[in-house]
Amino acid sequence: MISQASWLAILFSFCIALVLELIRLPVAISEFRPEWLVLTMIYWTLRSPMTMGLGAAFLVGIILDVMAGTYLGINSLALCLVCYLAIGMHKRFKMFPIAQQAAVAFVLVLVHLVVVYTFSTLLSRAEDGWGIFLSACASAFFWPILVVLYDRLNMGLRL
Repeated sequence: MISQASWLAILFSFCIALVLELIRLPVAISEFRPEWLVLTMIYWTLRSPMTMGLGAAFLVGIILDVMAGTYLGINSLALCLVCYLAIGMHKRFKMFPIAQQAAVAFVLVLVHLVVVYTFSTLLSRAEDGWGIFLSACASAFFWPILVVLYDRLNMGLRL
C-alpha cells in the first residue's frame, strides 16, 4: 500500500505535469510537446495499479478536458483506455529495459492521442494527423527522464 508521503509525491507530480501542460510553446515546436499528464498517469498506474486506477484516470481526464477546452469526456475516455491497458501489463512492464518501456509508453500515448484526435475530428474540425505522431515520439523520448525523476521524488517523499 502507498504511504502518505507517496500520496504527496503523486499529487506533486500531477501538479508539475499540469503546469507543464499549460506552458505555451512556439508554433515551430508545439507539435513536439510531450503529453505530460498522460505520461504521469501511465507512470503512477504502473507503479501502483491498485491506487491509481480507472477512477483516477477519469478524474485526470476531466481536468485535462477542462484545461484544454475540449469536449468534456474525450480525454477521460482516452485516459481510461490507456489506464486499462497499463494495468493489464504492469507486471510485465517492470521487467522491460528502459528502451522497451519507452516504446510501450510511445504506444500508450499514441493510443490516447488517436482516440482524442478521432473524437475531436468527428465532433468538430479536422487537424493535422502528423502532430499526434510527433507528440508521441517526444513523449517516448522523455519517458526515461520522467521515470528517473518520479522514482527519486517518490523515494525522497517516502517516510
